[in-house]
Amino acid sequence: MPISVEDRIEGICRRLGIDDWRFVEIESKRRVVPEELEELRKFLFKKKRVKLEKASFFFDQFLDTPKMDLLRLGASLRLRYKKEGSCVYLQYKGPGFRKDGLLYRSEFSTERLRNVLMEESHHDIVHFSDASVSRILALHAPPAMARAMRRHLGAPALARISAGPILCAYQKEKFLVEYGPVFLEPSLDRVFAFHIGRKGPHPLSTFCEYENEVKALGGSLEAKLERIEDLIEFDGALSREFDIPPEPLDKYHRCASFFLPGG
Repeated sequence: MPISVEDRIEGICRRLGIDDWRFVEIESKRRVVPEELEELRKFLFKKKRVKLEKASFFFDQFLDTPKMDLLRLGASLRLRYKKEGSCVYLQYKGPGFRKDGLLYRSEFSTERLRNVLMEESHHDIVHFSDASVSRILALHAPPAMARAMRRHLGAPALARISAGPILCAYQKEKFLVEYGPVFLEPSLDRVFAFHIGRKGPHPLSTFCEYENEVKALGGSLEAKLERIEDLIEFDGALSREFDIPPEPLDKYHRCASFFLPGG
């Protein structure tokens, strides 16, 4: 007997450990050889129905416990700085799973943060001074975000989040492929990652990445699931023209896995 859409949605949320389907992200991630980035960009501009949505520059500060508990659990937490650092948001992505080459995971963001002050420790690793993650969640996060983080990470780990030694700067070009109220959002990223060590920031990695996410007005997961094949078909056309193998790691794990034993 075929699985109903309702049962499929319930199963996805259960696997992700969340209560609200509006916070499910479905995307593909692929590596891009830097020398092919410009050709891939030109190819996207020539494809039918594809238009450039925006180009932007911003950076993330990835937060974790001193023992990198979030990294080990497959989650990521970041302060995202937009508009030259004047707009700051706390964003969380929970542990996910892969199916048909796509990554399913939960994605949450607070409202714009105000009066979040930080200071550097004697090791030049950024620490919070007047605001803890727990306090930010209590004051600024949607309830679904706070519940998911407590469920995924546990209260003890949340209390230990205090440092952000990984910084990533992005040059992102975001495109749009419309299918009525549902759309694909392919993007090209050039990422510059730094580790904040005892003597200041050290270049960690520079890489290029292609992402494609299916989105829907109102966040309808049912509508997203109906367009999964379009995402797979779109990426398939690109992979026939370019060497863009699947990327199994998100940006935080790609940059920080080096610091785990055996990394």
